Amino acid sequence: MALWALVPGVPAAVLALAIGAIVGPGVGVSAAIGVVAAVGGFAGQALALGWARHVSLTAIQVVAYAGFLVLIGVVGGVYAGLNATASWFSPKAFGGGLFALIPVALYEAYLARRGRVAELIVDAGRAASTSAGAGPKGTA
Repeated sequence: MALWALVPGVPAAVLALAIGAIVGPGVGVSAAIGVVAAVGGFAGQALALGWARHVSLTAIQVVAYAGFLVLIGVVGGVYAGLNATASWFSPKAFGGGLFALIPVALYEAYLARRGRVAELIVDAGRAASTSAGAGPKGTA
């Protein structure tokens, strides 16, 4: 899922940079940083949930609940850091860039509805069970 988030995320970052650069270079970069923060946070949560899936149901719950709070903290930290130190930073463009999470989430929902995400999970589960059941080499 993390790699699939890049399908709409990368074009969204390029588009945000291009459209924002029409207004000013700082606006374009601020919007692109917002997109990277949103899409990167989404991909990070997907990777963390993938790890938690192998640990336990409790780990999945902790990652799901805390992951959102961590994402908000990271976005807030990036915003505060850039707003305090970068004279070119545009808070409105950064906030607009965060809306890139909408097409990413819609694309992931589309994949889930088509069953593609479920196929990836089932294939990963099969591969894990096959490698776990194989045992050491040379044994029957």
